[in-house]
Formats: sequence, structure tokens, C-alpha cells
Amino acid sequence: MSIPSESTPRHPIRVVTRRTGLSPSVLRAWERRYGAVTPGRSEGGQRLYSDADVRRLTLLVRATDAGRNIGQVAVLDTGELEALVREDAAIAPPPPVAPSRAPGRTGEDVVQEALAAVDEMDANRLEKVLTRAALVLEPGALVDRVVVPVLGQIGTRWRHGRLGPANEHLASGIIRKFLEWLIGVIEVPGDAPVLICTTPKGQRHELGALLGGVVGAGVGWTSVFLGPDLPAEEIAKAAHRVGARAVAISALHPLEDPDLPREVATLATLLPPGAPLLAGGPAVLRIREDVEAAGGHVLMTMADLRTTLAELMANAQVVRTNGF
Repeated sequence: MSIPSESTPRHPIRVVTRRTGLSPSVLRAWERRYGAVTPGRSEGGQRLYSDADVRRLTLLVRATDAGRNIGQVAVLDTGELEALVREDAAIAPPPPVAPSRAPGRTGEDVVQEALAAVDEMDANRLEKVLTRAALVLEPGALVDRVVVPVLGQIGTRWRHGRLGPANEHLASGIIRKFLEWLIGVIEVPGDAPVLICTTPKGQRHELGALLGGVVGAGVGWTSVFLGPDLPAEEIAKAAHRVGARAVAISALHPLEDPDLPREVATLATLLPPGAPLLAGGPAVLRIREDVEAAGGHVLMTMADLRTTLAELMANAQVVRTNGF
């Protein structure tokens, strides 16, 4: 039997994430977008990494923690990366640990750092704070402990005149792009059930729907974000087209939307059989009775959505196991 070469894949992804500090979603993004490493595959299709891959990823983490852009350093070979990391260490003391990795750091620390970036209109810094939080937090924790509190604080400050419209627009744009990226890189099984996420006609604020997509992907669903402001007929058509097992809608503003009850009722009647309508947001809470009368489920928080999706998936697995 020949001795495996250095490039022979050996380590499953859970070992790599533990040794490098990268989350599975960020690791996958670095592979797909930047070609950081090219892992091998087991006979069952599981990604496997060599010691050389792990070493290279560790160097990339150190380089990005020093403030370098992953797109710029991922093109370097391992020898060049080693030289770059040595150079960084020689020029300055070791960089501070990223906020989301630092011992004793809390979600509130990351939230405050993100808000400082919003106040200063520093888009690059905001994106970096969010991305570093994603390196170690699972999607659910990232949503609950970082993104939702940041959005809540931005909304409060804007309503009280302590944050300008330009700051709010910049932050919303960065967070929107970040959430879309997360939905695309969170790895889910190939046979995962499909969740449609969108906002109904007249509702143009899509961040709630994007958060729902991240939550869905985090519990193993394939999230399909359709964008905002869609008529019920178009949402239902998409749900049938992709075989959706659930549809999640978010309605934030306007709160008093006279068309919303009708849109919800129409959508509920047009969805595929067995695909529940999951609805959340301040505007939905104002018409809760209408939503429930139409057969929809009103969810108060992202945690409620997470629990509901986990239950739906578990019930589907029971059905498959029992052969029904």
C-alpha cells in the first residue's frame, strides 16, 4: 500500500472548522468564490481536506485577520501566504482577535461595533464586522444575537432622529448584501425541502424575508428568496414551480396596508397542498385574525420560524420513515 501524499484528502469539514475557526458557510464561500482550496471527495460525496489545505486555510485566516481582503490573498500560493503572514507579524504586533472570536466577547459587543460603523458610514468596516461574526456563529445565533439587534437599533435611532437617512440606507444595503450572501453559502443537503421567502404586494422592505431565508437555511431548508413586493398569484406560481414545502412572507411597512388581508387570503388558497403559509412582521400582527382565518401561521419572532421549520422537517422525515 502506498503512503498517502501530502495532498491526499483526509479531514472532514468538522475537523477543518475546528482547527481554522472558519464556519462551514464561510469555508464553502471561500472555496466557491475565491478558490481558496480544492478539497477532495469521499465516495459518498463528503468534502475531505489534506493537511496542506488546513495549513493554507489557517494562513488565509491570519492574513484576513490582519486586515487583508480574502479576494486579494486567496490567489497567492501557500509559500507566498507564509511570507505575507511573516511580514505582517514583523511590521506590527499580532492583530487583535476578531470581535466574534475574542474570548469573553458577547453579541452585544459585536452589535455595538456594527453600529459604530453605521454611525461613521464605514461600509467596509460594517461588512467586516458582520463577516467575522459569521466565521464562528451558526446562522441562528448570528441572526438572533447580531443581525436582528443591529436592525432594531438602526430603526430606533432613525425614528428618533439620531441616525440620518443616508446612514440607514448604507446600513440596509450592506446588511441586504450580507444576508443574500449567507443564503447562498450555507450548505444544505441536496434533497432539502424548499422554503420560499418574500414580501407580499405593497410591502417593499425585504430584510425580514431575507432573515427568514437565513433562518431556513440554518435548519436545513433550501431557501429561495424571490425579492419584495410580489402579488399572491406570482408567489404561489413560484411555490408550485420549485416544489416549495413552505412559504414565508414578511410584512413590515406600511403597517396599515388595506390590501394585505386580501393578498394573504389569496395566497393561502393558491399554495401547493401541504405547504403552509408562515407570516411575520409588524403589519402581519395587525391582521393576525385575518391571517389565521386564511389558514396561515403567524410567527412572532425568528425563533418561532426556526422552531416551526424544524418541526415541519421532522414531521416530513417521520412520514418518509414510515413509508407513507
